[in-house]
Amino acid sequence: MRRADQPERWVRDPDLHAVEMGEEFVMMGLAQGEYYSVKGVAATLWRHLAEPRDLAELCALVAAEYDVTAERCRADVQAFLDQLRGKRMVLAAP
Repeated sequence: MRRADQPERWVRDPDLHAVEMGEEFVMMGLAQGEYYSVKGVAATLWRHLAEPRDLAELCALVAAEYDVTAERCRADVQAFLDQLRGKRMVLAAP
């Protein structure tokens, strides 16, 4: 159980079938009934969501891989997480 002072952590939905194809991921969500494709920074984030991560961790990982600060990419990473949550592609991690 997550403590109130701990940041919310997210992980990929294990029921979402994903295949890495070069620099992108192609996913099929049976529950969602849709295909998805992500590449670039979105594919990097998807790769890192194989393990439970919070927003700060994801931003730090993006900053380490791309020429950007963690603070500068924070809004974009948050927006991507919001999209994934809205499509039920990620789940809250314990």
